Amino acid sequence: MRVQDVIQQKRRVVHTIPAQQTAEDAIVQMTEQKASALIVVEGDKPVGIFTERDVLRCHVAWRHRLFREMPLSEAMTGNLIVARPDDLASSAMAMMIKADIRHLPVVEDRRIACMLTISDLVKHHVGELTAELHYLQEYITDLQDAAQD
Repeated sequence: MRVQDVIQQKRRVVHTIPAQQTAEDAIVQMTEQKASALIVVEGDKPVGIFTERDVLRCHVAWRHRLFREMPLSEAMTGNLIVARPDDLASSAMAMMIKADIRHLPVVEDRRIACMLTISDLVKHHVGELTAELHYLQEYITDLQDAAQD
C-alpha cells in the first residue's frame, strides 16, 4: 500500500500561514479552522510546520513571553518531514513514529498536496489488516469444508 492509497480515502485540507505572522495568529487560525497543524510558508515555499505540540513547547520554553510577541518563525518546527505519494504507507508510518510526529505533509509536484496524520495511516493499516484477516478466515473455512468432503 502506498501513501497515495491513503490520500484517496482521506484528503485533508492543507492550512497554511505566512512565516511573518505570530504564534498567536497561528493559534487563532488553528482554532477557527479546527486544524491541529499549519504549514508555515514564505511566499509559496513551505519553511516549517506549527502544531498543537509547538504551542505547548513555546509556552513552557518562554513562560513570560506573550504569543502575540512571538514570531512564528521562532515558534514553528523548522525541520519539515514530508512524504511522497509513491512512498510505502508503512514507511511513512515508521518515519512518523521514529520522528515522534503526528502530521505528515505529502509533497507532489514540488508542492504540499495534502496533510496526513498518524491516525489516518493507522486507520488505513487496521482496515487492511481487517480485510486480510477476513480473507484468511474464509480461506480456512474453505479448507475445512474441503477436508470434510
